Amino acid sequence: MQVRWDAAPQDLTEQECAIREFAETHRAGIYCAWGSIEEGVGGQVVHKVAMSMGWNPTFSDVQAKTVEPWILQRFDQDFYGCHLRLLVLAYIRPELKFETTEQLKREIAADGEFCAAALGSELLAFQADPFLHSWPSPANPIKLEPVPMLEGIIVSTSLTKALQELAPAPPGHVRLFLARHGETTANEKGLLCGGDHESDLNSNGEKQAEELAQELCTLVAPDIIGSSSQRRAVRSADLVARCFPTSTRLVVDDLCEMRYGLLEGAVIADVGVEMKSIAKAWRDGNLEERVGGDRGESPKDLVDRVVRALGKSLHQQEGKAVLLVCHSWVNKALIALVAPGMGLQKLLDVPQRNCAVNVIDVDCRHADLSPSHFRVLAVDLVAGSRARI
Repeated sequence: MQVRWDAAPQDLTEQECAIREFAETHRAGIYCAWGSIEEGVGGQVVHKVAMSMGWNPTFSDVQAKTVEPWILQRFDQDFYGCHLRLLVLAYIRPELKFETTEQLKREIAADGEFCAAALGSELLAFQADPFLHSWPSPANPIKLEPVPMLEGIIVSTSLTKALQELAPAPPGHVRLFLARHGETTANEKGLLCGGDHESDLNSNGEKQAEELAQELCTLVAPDIIGSSSQRRAVRSADLVARCFPTSTRLVVDDLCEMRYGLLEGAVIADVGVEMKSIAKAWRDGNLEERVGGDRGESPKDLVDRVVRALGKSLHQQEGKAVLLVCHSWVNKALIALVAPGMGLQKLLDVPQRNCAVNVIDVDCRHADLSPSHFRVLAVDLVAGSRARI
């Protein structure tokens, strides 16, 4: 939002007046806040925010005071046009001028880490503030573009509710429960963490995996529990496997996350221009566009190795239930590829929260799988307390 500083109060909306008053009465620097998005991705979930307010003194071309909230969460789709509500809680440090952009990047990362820690401890209680949860119904509600796979597929609901509605897998098929790993420290810090970068589960990610295990115990007993070989997926699968001691444990290297090449480990906010360009190329049908140069992967590279790995792992597992813990882009790309009416170019439209489960029946009589051998039944199902949000 841009607010004219020379405008009369009667010419500004209530929200613009509040922003201008805050900017005029508070010192420049870094703040931590809780934020929620109106009709946003993930519903009205409250997110940790690191907020910068000031003149961006490192850059000489900035002529206006800006308020820039950094939501410390990786989202699976855009939410341009939605309103953001912020509960600003604490002043962290004054605005600083850095000699190089590298120094600035390091400080931004440190600010994000500090704010996340503060909001997760002494400021945690403010997450439940009614201001963040009680959105009024707008006169002209923002309509987000619907996910183009809704027809016939259960999307973004309770794991228990969805599984209770599903019929058994047909003969010759394996029921695949394709899950994403729990939240990681890289997710929390807003870092790109692909197939060549490791990150461990944070405390919230451990809780998500444990809730998934507890809920699955009442619904299904996987014959096989597998994962990629990356630590975040292995740990998530191990936490689930504790509840199923008779299940076979499997690790598949080729189910690792999309490789980000030169962008591995980058702060997402710092590479926004590059990622937007890549996303546009994918939406335009250039599915061989790689992330981070030749060392990275494209959507086509990704699905080729994932489908090949699934063919080997699921072959002749007829009648079995198989849980595979993988990664965001792995799951999104596969679902977009095989869901009717989608296509790989729409992988950005597939919702995929941490520890979400997708249910797919796979014709396992074929070692060489093609999209016609998959039937997507449900996408982005969550267990435990998150299903009630």
